[in-house]
Amino acid sequence: MSPDGASRILFVTGRTPPLQCGVGDYTAHLARTLARRGVTVGVLTGVGSGPIEGVDVQAVMPGWSWRERGRLNEAVANWHPDLIHFQYPGQGYEPNRLPWLMAPLAALRGRHVAQTWHEHYRQRTWIDLKGSLLNLPNALTPGPIVAVRPGYREQLAPWYRWLMRDNRLHHVPNAATIPAQHLEPAEREALRARVGAAGRRLIAYFGFAISGKGVERLFEICDPVTDHLLLLCALSPDDPYQAEVLVRAESPPWVNRVTVTGFLPADEVGRALAAADAIVLPFRGGGGPWNTTLQAARLQTTFVLTTARPASGYDAGDHLFWADPDDLEAMRRALQDYAGIRVAAPRQGLATWDAVADAHLALYRAELGL
Repeated sequence: MSPDGASRILFVTGRTPPLQCGVGDYTAHLARTLARRGVTVGVLTGVGSGPIEGVDVQAVMPGWSWRERGRLNEAVANWHPDLIHFQYPGQGYEPNRLPWLMAPLAALRGRHVAQTWHEHYRQRTWIDLKGSLLNLPNALTPGPIVAVRPGYREQLAPWYRWLMRDNRLHHVPNAATIPAQHLEPAEREALRARVGAAGRRLIAYFGFAISGKGVERLFEICDPVTDHLLLLCALSPDDPYQAEVLVRAESPPWVNRVTVTGFLPADEVGRALAAADAIVLPFRGGGGPWNTTLQAARLQTTFVLTTARPASGYDAGDHLFWADPDDLEAMRRALQDYAGIRVAAPRQGLATWDAVADAHLALYRAELGL
């Protein structure tokens, strides 16, 4: 792919910033980085999505139900892409049928197609099986598939691995969507005072507040006598899980010991993380390098506590503690041992958006025969 714009790459995702969606945020960062390389990039997305620097954003989809397929086809045809890159899944798609059929239908029309799978499609439970069957048309669609999680193929069911036997699956790591921030001590203390944490340990969580993220566990891991919780997320009383978290935050012993910020711009999130004594991401199923929240946390100098299966304890080189998702006592001890200690040098081995873009360009060249 040459930087003169000869090839046109169109991403499709449910929504992009300022609307909230992790997959949309990922797509916006990748599209922006490719555009800076001189690639002609478009993003076809939902109504209400905002502009992306250097990218032709087509925020024309009022929804993703089957009846919107004509609008989707028209938007694609008008943009004239050389390759369409579909992102799966995505909050903006909601529970509709059309997203699961977009890639195969585009391939049947003779389009070059690529996909990114941000989640696993396992068959351990009925819900898992349903998701994998919905994704089956995508698995059968020709073209490269990017997996953001390492060891993706090995975690598929045997029959799914058989479908992917033609080496279409490529691991391309995630990169952080929150920028690194450096705060002087006075700036750090001023921010802590603003959120009501002066003289207390400031423990931060950020990301989406859904049950799999384990936000409610912060109230069991942290200590209301010494800690102030900073929840950098949106919590709505209309959502049953988020309402539960709000009740915990507003009840003894945590009343006046929790600050909920709502959705914030990326720079402000970065500053808050840089001011914290610890960033705690207590994922119920365990996390890994595919989590953009973890990547963003590692960009800061702050101690990070998160979960993994299997757990591996403290990584001194990364100043990060990996606990078993169910071992709350290990998490409490890790906070006691490491909260407030900052890394002396930038963490190593972090993926960058330039590296992510390079890997995608190589896939596009191979697919388009350039």
